[in-house]
Amino acid sequence: MSYFISCLLIVLAFIFGATCSNGDRAQFYKECLQRCNIRNCTADLEYKISPPIELKLLSWTCDDDCRYNCMWKTVEYFTSHGSRVPQFHGKWPFVRMLGLQEPASVFFSVLNFLAHFMMYKRFRKEVRPSNPMYSAWTYFSVVCMNGWMWSTVFHARDKAFTEMMDYCCAFTMVLTLLYCMLLRIAFKCYKVMAFLTGVYMIILYTHLSHLWSGNINYGYNMQFNIALGFLSFAISMIWWYRNRRILAHVTFVGWFNVLTVFVTLLEIADFPPIFWTFDAHALWHASTAPLAIILYRFIIEDCKYLQRVYEKSPLDAE
Repeated sequence: MSYFISCLLIVLAFIFGATCSNGDRAQFYKECLQRCNIRNCTADLEYKISPPIELKLLSWTCDDDCRYNCMWKTVEYFTSHGSRVPQFHGKWPFVRMLGLQEPASVFFSVLNFLAHFMMYKRFRKEVRPSNPMYSAWTYFSVVCMNGWMWSTVFHARDKAFTEMMDYCCAFTMVLTLLYCMLLRIAFKCYKVMAFLTGVYMIILYTHLSHLWSGNINYGYNMQFNIALGFLSFAISMIWWYRNRRILAHVTFVGWFNVLTVFVTLLEIADFPPIFWTFDAHALWHASTAPLAIILYRFIIEDCKYLQRVYEKSPLDAE
């Protein structure tokens, strides 16, 4: 996955969420929602008639269902009057499938999870547990799989809690990639590695505790995430440039970063969902799964290299 780009996506989502919600501000939508609540919901916004099982399983309330149905009526009203497709609460309208709010993003998030899972299995098969970077990259894999799991949950049902978890996991992936790359660059400098681990734990604990407590400024927080992401990008590219003639496998790092920047264009080119399913964000998720494979190719080959050097002469390794 492109971890520093994850931060950029959060910023884009925040910007569009704050300025591009003309659908839910429309009077037509508000009146439709009021009529639907009176007709279909009880005073506590429960269903008057039992909903389909998939809506129950994914905790769709009657108010949520009214918002979904009125969204499509408002889209039809806008387009029939020659207006552009509106956004609602900062998001494009998506066709709900099996109760999933954004089915394409759910599917591609699962695909990313599987990419990390399968490549981690390959990593465990080809890299010995005694390898000096084995624990660090194992931790990275667990962080990423957890992150893509919450991405799946968030896109399935956009709730305050799932949004918070998705945001926390995105930050953790950005920070952890930077941490692991710095550990690799500082390999065998044990005091530096211990210092990096301490700094990582402090930043992670401080940032996530502030985030959960609600005492954090989201604008500043996003800028902080972007700074971390681009720092990871810059450091890894400098390391690639300095080692490209010595270590053939660092080519994977270069390609990973270049392709990461390239696929970001999908997020910049924001557009209404194709077939009301495939928007730019979903297609970006689709493109990050192959990037994970490239990254793991580097991780596996680099660990093999470190193992060969370490076995040859532990005193001379790196």
